Amino acid sequence: MPLDRPLRLLNVVPYPVFPDSAGGKIRVVQLSRALARAGVDVTILTPWHPRQKPSLYEHEPFRLRQVPYPFILPLLFTDRPLPYQYLSSFHPGLGWLAASSLRGCDIYHFEHPQFAALACQLPADANVIYSSHNVEHDYVMQECRSEWTARVAKARVFALEKSLLERSQHVFAVSQADKDRFAELYPVAGGKITVAPNGIADLQPLGTDQTRVLQRFPQIAAYPSRAVYSGSDVEHNRVTVRFILDELAPVRPDIAFVVHGSCGRQFTDIGRSPNVFFDTDPFRFDDYAVTGFVGINPVTTGGGTNLKLLHYLSRGLPVVSTPFGMRGHEDFRHAVTVCELADFSDALKNPAAALAPDLQMLEKYRWDSIARTMLTVYERLT
Repeated sequence: MPLDRPLRLLNVVPYPVFPDSAGGKIRVVQLSRALARAGVDVTILTPWHPRQKPSLYEHEPFRLRQVPYPFILPLLFTDRPLPYQYLSSFHPGLGWLAASSLRGCDIYHFEHPQFAALACQLPADANVIYSSHNVEHDYVMQECRSEWTARVAKARVFALEKSLLERSQHVFAVSQADKDRFAELYPVAGGKITVAPNGIADLQPLGTDQTRVLQRFPQIAAYPSRAVYSGSDVEHNRVTVRFILDELAPVRPDIAFVVHGSCGRQFTDIGRSPNVFFDTDPFRFDDYAVTGFVGINPVTTGGGTNLKLLHYLSRGLPVVSTPFGMRGHEDFRHAVTVCELADFSDALKNPAAALAPDLQMLEKYRWDSIARTMLTVYERLT
């Protein structure tokens, strides 16, 4: 029987989502907005964080509740030496603190497996969905910096993800490759999984106004060729920044490389490469989506799909990427210069030769379109 009121969805996220400056946070916030526009009554439940101020979300079309649980260890040791996913999975007392929020919803959306214990404490008839951003087991293994950390984290992350998959009525994967990998790793039927990819909020033609770039970095005027790499402060992005600093920029002194976003935060005091510029403000990306820039994606680790690739393409930037960076977005291979890391320098010799993307191809990746796919599943479950 159809509901005679808006469908109520609780989005359970194991980290603060504001400011929404990283891939996972962007996905959560953008899909919550799109679902709210589609008529869903959305509430996001996150741990408390001092930077997640009410002023950041007071005008959003959804509600945000912060559980008064500060996660001191993850805040102190995120990614160093153990990954956040592992540390935040230890949360004694969280179930009691969150109990009042885990009531009266039609759909319980778990964005990651760290809080799988909360899903397992829900009533048996509650509709639980695992909305994965990647295959968490594989992602965490790649984020571990040593055999010791991988050994410590592996069993726990695997068990949490397995329990959430078993408890869920349905699973969203960001790509067909992730869907296949879930079926390979865990006893889950393919019919229980729907692909809901990462997306884009809007499409814009490539800009021409370089005023803000040149005001911020006057030295860039000396470089006719420019590249931008954008990412958040997670290990696979830091690995890529090291590659730019140590290998790419030194052999291409004719190109200005802008490292945009929090991934460059710990590198900004390194003066080894005069042609590398850091802008750690995550909300200034569009300043670099202008003529003369090429978006680069020299990633070799990570999980799910690269939101930055869609972001580059949605702004009309020519793109150079590794094959790994294209995972889940094979339909754009014809619009991207794809090469291995060893060939990245040569691929940038003439960035203007890189193909500009067909913006019409990106229409199906709008968050509103992806939200409609999800809503079809919700309505079937309820």
